[in-house]
Amino acid sequence: MVKIIKFTEVNPIEKFEVNQIKKDISKTIDRGDFILGNSVKSFEKDFSNISKIKYAVGCGSGTDALLLALMSLNLKSDDEIIVPAMTYISTGLSVVLNNNKLVLADIDKDTGLISMQQIKKKITKKTKVIIPVNLYGQRVDLKKMRKIIGKRIFIIEDSAQSILAFKDNDKKLFPSNLSDISCYSFYPAKNLGAYGDGGLVATNNSMLYKKLLALRNLGSIKKNDHFLIGMNSRLDTIQSVVLRRKLKTLLKMNAKRRKIGLIYDRLLKPIKEIKLTKTNKGSSRHLYVIRTKHRNKLTSFLQKKGISSQMHYPYSLNKLIALKGKFKKTKLKNSELWAKQCLSLPIHPKLKTTELLYIVNQIKRYFNYI
Repeated sequence: MVKIIKFTEVNPIEKFEVNQIKKDISKTIDRGDFILGNSVKSFEKDFSNISKIKYAVGCGSGTDALLLALMSLNLKSDDEIIVPAMTYISTGLSVVLNNNKLVLADIDKDTGLISMQQIKKKITKKTKVIIPVNLYGQRVDLKKMRKIIGKRIFIIEDSAQSILAFKDNDKKLFPSNLSDISCYSFYPAKNLGAYGDGGLVATNNSMLYKKLLALRNLGSIKKNDHFLIGMNSRLDTIQSVVLRRKLKTLLKMNAKRRKIGLIYDRLLKPIKEIKLTKTNKGSSRHLYVIRTKHRNKLTSFLQKKGISSQMHYPYSLNKLIALKGKFKKTKLKNSELWAKQCLSLPIHPKLKTTELLYIVNQIKRYFNYI
């Protein structure tokens, strides 16, 4: 029987840490501290400290984080929001849910990140927000973006895949003042994953912070004082217990992912039939994505060999039925090509070197490099 190599590991921490989480959850249950409890506040504070962002607001999911960020900016229905076409549906969906105009930009052909040249072309007088996506864990160059777009346009950074990514290999975090708002997801498979759904919105702006606190809690900060039209999107106290414990080892876990990514880079580079994703060394390496014209056949081959893989993403937003009619018809060459060719290989802190080498050797075998 072929041993299955898992695509990801949703709980990569040590057994003693899992046991500690269970004890912390039990204490929370005993206290009955379930809604916006002390652990939520403590986690938000810990997150702010480690990420060097002044304010953090926990919420129900990464999708909610994006929607709350847009809601906080008092946008109008004809305001335009630029989003890269190669991203998870949540990025584009948040714009539609907030009743704004979705504008899609193509991606860079080497990195998969939003194309700066495309941003220049897409900006109009009605452009109010750009949502760059830190795809696969690599941060978008926001310094360069800000020079292009000026100061009047807001930047909401979709950081769902890039939590605690570094500038390069110098172990320094990116400056937190490059975007107006950053949004995070704590979906279980993320680098910092909860035991269910969860998200967070972060900002250095005190006015936006106060609005976000209310918007996530039905428009209220003080009970029964509803001064905004908000939504019910509070980070669950039990999930914050899990996240707070996992946050302590996140930098170490990201470092393990980077090592795996570098080994993949070195060993797969000689295969001409594969295109590697050009990646900054400081990436959180949430995903390891290659591209090949043989994607579907290679996927089937790997599956037979016990190697799990996924596609991030097998669509560009302009091809999704749910979003058709929400933007002008446009050709997004790079995004559409990536959707046809991208393949995500296993990468997580518990991936063994023997498993990694087995994956690489099977790919080499498929392309007759062995």
